[in-house]
Amino acid sequence: MPLLKDLQTNPQKNVAKRPTLETIARDGNLGRARTAELYNMFYAHGPGQGTMLSLPFDQLVEHGIGHTLKWERAGDPRAVIELANRGNFSALALSIGQAEKYQNLIRPDLPLIIKVDGHFLVGKEVAYPRQSNMATVERAIAAGANAIGYTFYIGGEETEVDVERIAELTDVSHRHGKPVFMWAYARGPLPGKMGVDCLYWCAQGISAAESIGVDVVKQKYPAPAKDREAYTKYLSDVDGKKGYFYENMPEVTSLLELEPDDPSDISYELHVKRLNFLAQLAPNTFKIMSGGPKFKDPQKDLVETTRAVMDSGNEGRIVGRNLWGRPMEEALELNRVIVDLMRDKKYERKLTESRFTGKY
Repeated sequence: MPLLKDLQTNPQKNVAKRPTLETIARDGNLGRARTAELYNMFYAHGPGQGTMLSLPFDQLVEHGIGHTLKWERAGDPRAVIELANRGNFSALALSIGQAEKYQNLIRPDLPLIIKVDGHFLVGKEVAYPRQSNMATVERAIAAGANAIGYTFYIGGEETEVDVERIAELTDVSHRHGKPVFMWAYARGPLPGKMGVDCLYWCAQGISAAESIGVDVVKQKYPAPAKDREAYTKYLSDVDGKKGYFYENMPEVTSLLELEPDDPSDISYELHVKRLNFLAQLAPNTFKIMSGGPKFKDPQKDLVETTRAVMDSGNEGRIVGRNLWGRPMEEALELNRVIVDLMRDKKYERKLTESRFTGKY
C-alpha cells in the first residue's frame, strides 16, 4: 500500500509511476493477441497515448428502464452505437444481447468490449442480486468482442463463490487472446455501512482485480465515506475498541487522513490524492474510473473530474449516461472536449520499443 506522504498532485510524476503497454507486455508476457487488442484501445482509438475513454451501455440490464426517458432516443442501443461511431472513443462496451442484435451497426474498426454477465433491477425489497453469467466467452467472441467484461462484487456474502466464476472467465478469455475488463465494485452488508464507493472499498476492488489477473479494472470515482462514524469505527481504534480492519492491519487507519472534514466540500487537490492512492495500488494493471452520477453541469463537472482522474495518473474513464444520456450533438461536443483534455502531452504514456513505434 503506498505511503500517504508519497501521494502526488503533479500529473507528470504520477504518470511516470504508471505502467505502459510495453512494461505490462514485457513483465506479464501478455502474448501478441492481447497486446494487439490493448494497443488498439489505448493507442489507436479514442484519445490514445496510452489512455482510454470508453462508452458503455448496460443500463437496460443493470439499472432498469428509467434512463430511456431522458430524451427521445435515450436508452436506444442504436443511438448509443451511433454516438460511438460518430464520436472518438477507445471502445464501446455492450451487454451480450445488445452486442449480438446490433453488431452489424457498429463501425468495424471500433473496439468492442462485451459484458458476459449482469443482473436485473428488481427493487429494494429483494436482496441485492449477485452477478450471473448471461453468456460464454466464446459467444461474446462470435459477436465480435475485442475484450471480455464482467463485474465482481467484492464484500458480499458470496464473494468467495463468485471468485471461482470470474477466475474461470479470466482464464478462458486469456486463452482466447482477449483482454479482460473487470467492473470491480463493493457490495454487501459491510461495504453498505461504510459506503460502497468509499476509498477503502474502491482500493479493495482494485487490489482484487490485479490479484485475479485482469488487464483493466474499472472502479468508481471514490466518494467521501457515507457514514464517517462507521468508516472510522472499522478503520481505527475508538475508545479501546479495535475496528475489524484495524485489528487485522492497523496501518489502514491512515486512510482517514484522506477523508474530508466536510464531505460536501472536498478540494480538487484531495480528490487527486485519493485517486493517486488508487493509481498506485495495482502497478501492472490499467485503471479507468466510472463516469459518476448524472451531473447537473456536465460541461463543468465531467471535465473537472476527468482532469482529476488524469492528474492522478490513472489511465482514463468509461463514461455512459453523462454522454449518451443527452442529445446527440451535445454528447458529441462533450466527447470532443474530454478527448482534447486527455490528449494533453503531460498524460502521454510513450512507447519506445520498435514493435510499437515501427522505428528500427
